[in-house]
Amino acid sequence: MAQRRLITEPKKAKTKESWFKRRKEKNEFISWLKIAPYKRIIDNKGQYIELADDRGYMQIFEIPGKDIDGLGEEEKQNTLVNYNTWLVQFQYGFSIYTTKLPTNTQKQIEYLQLCLYRNKQDLKKTSNPRIKAQLQDKIAILESNIQTEKQIQKEIYNSEFLLFLFGRSIKELDDITYKATSYGNMDFIPKVVTKDKKEQILEQFNNMNEKL
Repeated sequence: MAQRRLITEPKKAKTKESWFKRRKEKNEFISWLKIAPYKRIIDNKGQYIELADDRGYMQIFEIPGKDIDGLGEEEKQNTLVNYNTWLVQFQYGFSIYTTKLPTNTQKQIEYLQLCLYRNKQDLKKTSNPRIKAQLQDKIAILESNIQTEKQIQKEIYNSEFLLFLFGRSIKELDDITYKATSYGNMDFIPKVVTKDKKEQILEQFNNMNEKL
């Protein structure tokens, strides 16, 4: 009986340097957390932030922006009405902040790195001079694009609007979170930020040397 071979994507190589960098960043965040007004980011569905001194829990959302000036008059009115509806119906304490966070191009970088890996593998397999030249050109372009995306992460910051919600218990914050994401008539819908982004936001908001 013939055996079927399972074809999988090649795993991306993780260098020791990148592993140590991530480890160092994580350790720095944990050290900072020990003196911050937060205990930890808990391992539940919402990944809530447990506040120090038994003051409850916090959740962070990002508020998707809209180019109001680019909307038609009817769309503009609908957007304002739906936001007002959310403000009227949502009878809980909240805070909205604006900040500047680095542009996240990690997905683009990972895709380009995968393409780069495949082209380098193809280059090893071919002996055709014309195909070799084409692959070498592609590799050079991909390497240049990866560096460009990395530079964007370092230099370009996006303005973002962040919504902070609080609850005395996990159950209460579950209820508040549900209402916050369902009161805007499917137009004004705050989105929970990822755990990595929460770490970045918390450290930035509590470090006066960080760019805000």
